[in-house]
Amino acid sequence: MEGPLKGIRVVELAMWVAGPSTAAVLGDWGASVIKLEDTRGGDPIRAMSTRALGSNTPIRPPYELDNRNKRSVTVDLRKPEGVDFAHRIIDKADVFISNLRVDTLKTMRLDYATLSERTPRLIYASLNGYGHRGPDRNRPAFDYAAAWARSGLMATIAEPGEAPPAQRPGMIDHAAGLGLAGAISAALYNRERTGQGCEIGISLFQMGLWMNATDLAIGLMTGRAPVGESRLEANNPLWNRYQCRDGGWIYFVMPQADKFFPDFAAALGHNDWLTDERFRDGDARRRNTRAIVEAIGAAMATRTRAQWGPILDRHGLIWAPVQTDAEVLDDPQAHAVGAFVPVNHPTIPDVRIVNSPVTFSIGRTPPYEAAPELGQHTEEVALEVGLSWEEIAKLRETGAI
Repeated sequence: MEGPLKGIRVVELAMWVAGPSTAAVLGDWGASVIKLEDTRGGDPIRAMSTRALGSNTPIRPPYELDNRNKRSVTVDLRKPEGVDFAHRIIDKADVFISNLRVDTLKTMRLDYATLSERTPRLIYASLNGYGHRGPDRNRPAFDYAAAWARSGLMATIAEPGEAPPAQRPGMIDHAAGLGLAGAISAALYNRERTGQGCEIGISLFQMGLWMNATDLAIGLMTGRAPVGESRLEANNPLWNRYQCRDGGWIYFVMPQADKFFPDFAAALGHNDWLTDERFRDGDARRRNTRAIVEAIGAAMATRTRAQWGPILDRHGLIWAPVQTDAEVLDDPQAHAVGAFVPVNHPTIPDVRIVNSPVTFSIGRTPPYEAAPELGQHTEEVALEVGLSWEEIAKLRETGAI
């Protein structure tokens, strides 16, 4: 496998999305990844069905997405023999990734202190819900709770007076995974210079805070944290969303409203707004925000989204269609940047998954390898780390693998 991380060995003990997505990105970048899974069913995302596919589908897209290019080893870490086997595998690794709780890892002798004593060059990457210190360091979490709800994102995005908006699966998990993959790469570079491994910590809560950092920085520096803003009361009507005649929506994003307003007014066929005392500059528009938002809404409702596109582009405006997932799957720009890549799946032909967003001039060329069956590579990896067939048989007899 080619890529900037070719030759790097990664061991993942993680489940659901954030931890596995970290290892998937490293695999995309050329690393060799071993996924340690419990003997009693493995990663629980293997059993996750989707509303679109139902419960009887032979493929699980969420599992396939974040577990491509990996080898699966089943091991019972409740048994001392299983922990010893895991140690043998991790001893030969460059990177260990886990999103299990801090105290759970310590109980299983898979904490940083234990593993770094065995392998000082190991990069130990730990991801959890709320951070590695403080009263909530062992609190269970998904990104919906720790990153979306508790970070302030959910409340400030909501329309005032309306229920907080829902998140879709894995949104902040994948951001955290990409961020942790970058941190691991930096730690590997540092190890090349110093010969020493290190511990890396990241949490879903902190990733949510980082995604909400602009608003939070305003609160920290001024003492007045931003609050949710109604679409009809937008402080800047050129940074807002509007519905077209066919029901489709367009999102305008022009923070420099005065700079763009003449072209915006011309595009919408309302040069009269330039001389209207209510709208002629930013201060006037802020004082009359509902009036200008309603005027823009009425103008946008005269054409379909497809009709508006060429007009808005001709006037150099910054905008985007608010697309459905179905529309995204057919977006020519997504295909142009290689966003959807094929997978060599053993049972289902023509399978594609979403590619990780970072590209290198050197790198692996898809198709990627499909996510592994549970325990598919247990014996293969056991032999690689020096176990004999007799030792493997004994581990099977004890139920450790």
